[in-house]
Amino acid sequence: MTDDSGFLALVDHHAYPGFVGANWTYDELLAHFRSAMAERSLLLWGTGREDVWTVDVVVDGLAPLAGFRRAIGAIHVTAGQLHLTNYESLTMAAQFNDVQLPEPHLQDLVFELPTGMYRCEVVQLEDPDDGQHAVPAFALTLTAGPAIEPWREPAWHEG
Repeated sequence: MTDDSGFLALVDHHAYPGFVGANWTYDELLAHFRSAMAERSLLLWGTGREDVWTVDVVVDGLAPLAGFRRAIGAIHVTAGQLHLTNYESLTMAAQFNDVQLPEPHLQDLVFELPTGMYRCEVVQLEDPDDGQHAVPAFALTLTAGPAIEPWREPAWHEG
């Protein structure tokens, strides 16, 4: 997964309202992300640096015991699919009403799972500042279950 802005995301692209406006501001976009996280259609987290990341997605498994940092959030699967994406795709959808997620070049990052509410544990396995390139860099563990508290801010967001 490419990351030119320091953010990755897991999104229910069937429920996530991508378009914000042709001239959105960063504050408007962040408010849009907060709203989508409250609706449990988006989980957005900071990566610590721009890079190309490998992300493992595990359904109904165990999250890694070790890791640099972790966050747990809720996401609702409304149509049997989730999509791993980046900030660049989210901003394209935010600015252009005709851009639909997933963008064609990221179709291979859509995966299927049963409709329902999921607890998602995001684990960054290495400190992004130490120069290591762990493979995978992130582990996402999805477990079906009751709704938990939604994220109010992107995880590990510094700004």
